[in-house]
Amino acid sequence: MGRTKWIYIIVANLLLISLGLEFFFSTRDFSALQMEKSKKIGACYTDMDNSYFDVLNNEISSVIEENGDRLITRDSMLSQEKQNNQIHELIQEGIAALIIAPVDWKKIKPALEEAKESGVPVLIVDSPVYDKELVACTVTSDNYNVGMQIANYFKSQRRQAKIILIESENSKAGMDRVQGFKDGLAADMNYHIVAEQKCNGTLEDSIKVMNSLIEERTYFDCVFAVNDPCASGAITLCEMYGMNQQVDFLSTDGSPEGKKLIQNNRMMATAAQFPTEMGNRAVESLYKILNGETCEKKILVPVKLITKYTIDSYDLEKWQ
Repeated sequence: MGRTKWIYIIVANLLLISLGLEFFFSTRDFSALQMEKSKKIGACYTDMDNSYFDVLNNEISSVIEENGDRLITRDSMLSQEKQNNQIHELIQEGIAALIIAPVDWKKIKPALEEAKESGVPVLIVDSPVYDKELVACTVTSDNYNVGMQIANYFKSQRRQAKIILIESENSKAGMDRVQGFKDGLAADMNYHIVAEQKCNGTLEDSIKVMNSLIEERTYFDCVFAVNDPCASGAITLCEMYGMNQQVDFLSTDGSPEGKKLIQNNRMMATAAQFPTEMGNRAVESLYKILNGETCEKKILVPVKLITKYTIDSYDLEKWQ
């Protein structure tokens, strides 16, 4: 090998060593630079004690982190006042976009208006809001179809019934489920709704509601609950009174707890939601919005009915 070629090799190696030392001893913080380029996304959920929102948030968070961005999550703990304050604080932190599962579909309006005035696009998940023009996209389960599916299945199993409805107080998703159920039964006079009670969607509140109805000596042989926690509360109380054998229970969620109630013959049916798919659809729409692309204004994620006939095809330990 000639002397000239050796000189080129030595110079090239020295150059590489120099670049490596410069990178090693550089005062520039490359991780900080990466963080500066990343976007902060805010998320406020109705109630993180409900495992549904935990699964939904985990899916959204994992995709956002894969994109090099950061999700800041807040639990509104069933308080719309708290949620509005959390949204204000997130906007002050400089978030690029906001994901909200609203507590109250109407009282969230001031927070939505603040987001719009601040130029922060809003994506709604789980339950719609009243002021749709203030949000860029809404991703929910097909809640009206939830009620219709459950009503149609119930009619195939029972020829008549006296039914208690445990409804959601402020959630449009819950209202849609109940309306679908009512419409599914409306044409048949053999099914009578004897009481409609509103609650905040928790097991504890459902127990209080059911206890007052039982103490009032309301006669019923079916309970349709707006979600699995409410159904679990109704079942628990009816079992305490020894009434569970003569009452059928219907619900929505397809949570691990709900599926176990069906497997153990404590509940007739629940309509399965898919929080993982909802999270995927939501974050896909989120990045379309951030990239200035067009996305669907309303996305409905299909639901599936779970009964004793289909329960064996589901994982009892997980959401779908």
